[in-house]
Amino acid sequence: MKTLSIVNGKGGVGKTTSAFSLAAIYAQRLRVVLVDTDPQGSATWWAEKGEQPFAVSQETDPKLLSQLKSIKDFELAICDTQPAIQSDALITVVKASDFVILPTPPAPMDMKALIETVKQAIKPLGVPHRVLLTKVDTRRLNDAMDAQSSLMEAGIPVFNSMIRAYAAHEKATWDGVPITAWKGKNAGEAAADYKRVVDELQREWRL
Repeated sequence: MKTLSIVNGKGGVGKTTSAFSLAAIYAQRLRVVLVDTDPQGSATWWAEKGEQPFAVSQETDPKLLSQLKSIKDFELAICDTQPAIQSDALITVVKASDFVILPTPPAPMDMKALIETVKQAIKPLGVPHRVLLTKVDTRRLNDAMDAQSSLMEAGIPVFNSMIRAYAAHEKATWDGVPITAWKGKNAGEAAADYKRVVDELQREWRL
């Protein structure tokens, strides 16, 4: 089984939305479990509001999380994590990961927190990783592209794909479904953003 973790030391950057959306897309062809390691339990709350195409497990105990690789019956575990880069649970999850995605809006303060997360929690462990720009204002795509360039210049890998800010993401959460199953305005565009991330990840990670 492979493990993909969604990590950032700052809250409100789109971790749970990314974990949930990616789990739904991968579940179209793999047996997926979404592991909610955040004590706030946002992913679990979302999942319990409806029926999901993937399994969900809530676990915050570092000792049990260290056994992620031994989970049977699944091909992929996607871990939603808490915004606390020094927590034992988060460090344990990152160590057990085959790949880490770091979502962040392109705003300066968010970028600052993201860079600290990479330096403190990701690079020292040598885990393959890539930054994903989230909550991107469709009217300011050039700013997001500038942020991508800044990350690359800092030696931090970043996805070419980015997640645009659509109200569809919040509405899908309230309805208890992943964005791939939501039928309202901009649902197709919002889902397509994450599908492009999966396609891009496939070329690098081969999953």
